Amino acid sequence: MNKKQITRNSIAVLAAFLAVCGINLLYGIRAENTMLSNSVTVVLMFGAFAYVGAQFLKKPVNGRLLVYGAADGMLFAALMSWGFSLNYTDTVWNPQVLPAFLCLAPFFTICVSASLRMLAGLPGKEAGAAEKSEAGSAAAQEADKLADAHISQADGPTAYFIAYSFPVRKFYWFCFAVLFLSWVPVLLASWPGIFSYDCGWQLAAVADHAWTAHHPILHTAMLWITRQIGRALTGSNQTGALLYSLLQMVIMSALYADVCLYLRQKKAPKWLWMGALIFLGFHPVNSLMALCATKDSIFTAVFAVFVVQLLRMAEYPEVFFASRRRQLLFCVNVFFLYAFRNNGLHTFLFCIPFLLWAYRRYWKKMLLLCVICLGLYGIYTGPVYSALGIEPGDAREMCSVLMQSAARVYNLDYQGLTEEQREGILAMIDEEGLNTYMSRFADPVKAYFHGSEFAENPVPFLKTWISVGMTHKKMYIDSFLAGSFGYWYPGDTIEDNPSGRDYFEYYCKEFREDVDVTMESRIPALSEFYRKIGNEASFQKVPVIAATFNLGVYTWLWLFTMLLLFYARQWRRLIVMAPFTGYFLTNLLGPVVKMRYHYPFIACMPLMIYLIWRVYKEKKGED
Repeated sequence: MNKKQITRNSIAVLAAFLAVCGINLLYGIRAENTMLSNSVTVVLMFGAFAYVGAQFLKKPVNGRLLVYGAADGMLFAALMSWGFSLNYTDTVWNPQVLPAFLCLAPFFTICVSASLRMLAGLPGKEAGAAEKSEAGSAAAQEADKLADAHISQADGPTAYFIAYSFPVRKFYWFCFAVLFLSWVPVLLASWPGIFSYDCGWQLAAVADHAWTAHHPILHTAMLWITRQIGRALTGSNQTGALLYSLLQMVIMSALYADVCLYLRQKKAPKWLWMGALIFLGFHPVNSLMALCATKDSIFTAVFAVFVVQLLRMAEYPEVFFASRRRQLLFCVNVFFLYAFRNNGLHTFLFCIPFLLWAYRRYWKKMLLLCVICLGLYGIYTGPVYSALGIEPGDAREMCSVLMQSAARVYNLDYQGLTEEQREGILAMIDEEGLNTYMSRFADPVKAYFHGSEFAENPVPFLKTWISVGMTHKKMYIDSFLAGSFGYWYPGDTIEDNPSGRDYFEYYCKEFREDVDVTMESRIPALSEFYRKIGNEASFQKVPVIAATFNLGVYTWLWLFTMLLLFYARQWRRLIVMAPFTGYFLTNLLGPVVKMRYHYPFIACMPLMIYLIWRVYKEKKGED
């Protein structure tokens, strides 16, 4: 063994030792700092970590690879350290967090770098590598275009009637049927559907003629119209609820079938498109959301089709900008993006500069499309809202971060506030609300926030908030991270609460008699299975499987996919990450971490894996 190999192995051993020390430091936060160090488990972990490091260092590395690996490696180490500390102590300022981060960062860097090299090789290794990569990518796209010539006009389910050939038509309806039928047992188990979350409030608002833009108007209208049809047919809310459940199943089956169709069109391996079909049809998260009458269900399916549209644009921009039909479908897709979720608009706004940059060759057409989409939003929220008598939503929905950080300081350091600062906070949040503060749930404080007053004159409260923050920076940081870490920490545990371990609300929520429905399961055993998953988070007891329910896992997959596209210089495909980023940022500002809010990341997991596979395929083609 030469000196170079000894040095590499020594680095691998050191990184492995630091990694297990970092894990041990995190467990020390729970006062269990000897649990790992005195066990055989740590020896096995050390050996596995050292082996991974040694294998990575056996092959060539370069500075660019290590820079990218360190960027994501340090980010993952930080998220792991912060998340663990928040999960058990509600703060990131535990003295063991920084040492744990420093110990974990080298091994995470090795893991990320090894993955990048395996999937994308070493771009820039030779003088002509970049040119070779670009030529290989262009050749691959041209091959795809020729191979898919007979179905190049396939834009999704709407375009089926115009352009789909028989083989494509057959496959699309096969996926549609599999998805719809896979959800029928869930419908029977939860008969007539899962009407929890905000359904009662939405229906009651219409019944009371107090309709506001707090919830998406289109979704509320669907709930109300199906309910009215059900009453007209049988005089029962149950029938209307069943009609809504069937309608949502049809819509989501149609949209998700387009995702599976896209993967098949792009000649993704069978394990990927079949896996996508099985995942979307049978994984409990997707099954439950398909039957849950919340705005997030249909919005997520629309979001997934929007991602597919961006992929098609990235692969064949000249075809997209030459087709008015494709551009029309794009505008319709964007309209439904913000019609089914209010932050769909913010997601699209975030995408606009990236779309204009990525398609600067067609910037006039791209700008016109963006203006049309925003114009549709203006018409929808202007004349349409006025005609229906829709009132604007409450400003408090945008202020979760502000009110939570102020409430945290008020509760944890009351004596550290000046009299003026206390009065400034109490002028906008009632003391009763401040006393109900929960670090991971803003709704108790939000209920006592004077949203209308804030909307009229936000300056006094903002001045107080900034003044308090200048002397309580750490508390503000803790408040923000504690309210969002469930989205990005893959070790998050579901907390106990009065209604159980709430991962998903598997029941029909009682609101008032004229809008309520009752769950009357036709398959009680299956209903109990889903109840335990949703209300008790029973999946947490099953290793590995539990990871497929964890929100942080999907966030890490998104972050890694984005880094891989950067590393492989896949600039056009990188645009696909824009809606994920925009939507994720809006979630960070939300009142609480919920699976349904993060559902687009879960449902789009097959598309992220497709992007990873695509980079790997093109690297193999170059080799």
